[in-house]
Amino acid sequence: MVPAFNAQDTLRDTLKSAVASTYRSIEIIVVDDGSTDGTLSVAEELAAGDSRIRITRQENGGLSAALNSGFAIAEGDYVARLDADDLWHPSKLEAQVNFAADNPEIAFIYAFARYIDDGSRVIRDGPTQMFPRWALCRGIYESVVGGGSSALMKRSAVEEAGGCDKSFKSWEDLLLQVAISARHPVGFVPQYLVGYRLREGSLTSDIGSMLSGWRAARARLQSEYQNVPSFIHAWAHGTRCAMFAEGYAWRGDYRRSAVMLLEALRQDPAWTSRFLGFRLARRARGAVSQRSQRVAGPDFLDCDPSRPLVPGPLEQLRGETRFERFEQARLRTIAELDERLSRDRTSVEAR
Repeated sequence: MVPAFNAQDTLRDTLKSAVASTYRSIEIIVVDDGSTDGTLSVAEELAAGDSRIRITRQENGGLSAALNSGFAIAEGDYVARLDADDLWHPSKLEAQVNFAADNPEIAFIYAFARYIDDGSRVIRDGPTQMFPRWALCRGIYESVVGGGSSALMKRSAVEEAGGCDKSFKSWEDLLLQVAISARHPVGFVPQYLVGYRLREGSLTSDIGSMLSGWRAARARLQSEYQNVPSFIHAWAHGTRCAMFAEGYAWRGDYRRSAVMLLEALRQDPAWTSRFLGFRLARRARGAVSQRSQRVAGPDFLDCDPSRPLVPGPLEQLRGETRFERFEQARLRTIAELDERLSRDRTSVEAR
């Protein structure tokens, strides 16, 4: 499904990427969330040429409400979200459906993403997140996937989780993903099959809104997953505070950056101190920041999804620094905890 609000500038390319899917047996549901621009006209034009595109309209209710509307009318056993400014590689759905056929117990299947600019040119590869099958703690700590357009989910698992919480304007994808991974195993296709568009003025570029949304999401996660140790919740908050601190610093708001950095240090001093050391060491070596690395590469659809193209700064140094080795050791600890929680859950369900 494609939730769309005032997306006339990108919706055409987004829908074309879905129509071009090599997996043909799909329904493409466009949910026009009360758009006031030409979004509906674009959707209707493309729907006239492809009967698989269905359009539903509603008063503006936000992203979560639009997603729930799409979930409610979807007819397939699996559902997938495609944000109205993102792209799918033509082989995305086929690769995930084939994975699902071989692993019917998996309820949530994601793929890697590449960050793209307004012209759909690749800026850099996203992180190669490789989650274990049971990933409740890992999802809380790291987020299951970087963007909502990556996942293919069993519709029954989405319904079991209650869909998206309409009270959240951001982080709704994390809450849904965690709710599914709390009950079901997850899996991934190790290919760059999603083009995640970075745009100025988007919700994810509004640090203040993302921060307030994260605080609300964190409270929800702590309340609903009390079986997850408190240190996991603290680690999750610490790492995100550090990311917010870095975001404020990039924008020259050093006061807010310092406030967030102090909060990160209080929550997770071990990780935050190593992260700071890692960043300072890179700067001392003359390394460039992520912002200055935003040099456009080839068109997303022209790239081989099975091969890395422009790795991000952390990916370039994976395993080569003390910080990265510390992070990998932490992820092993989290994986062991998730495996133990899955055994406990299975034991309780068997009684």
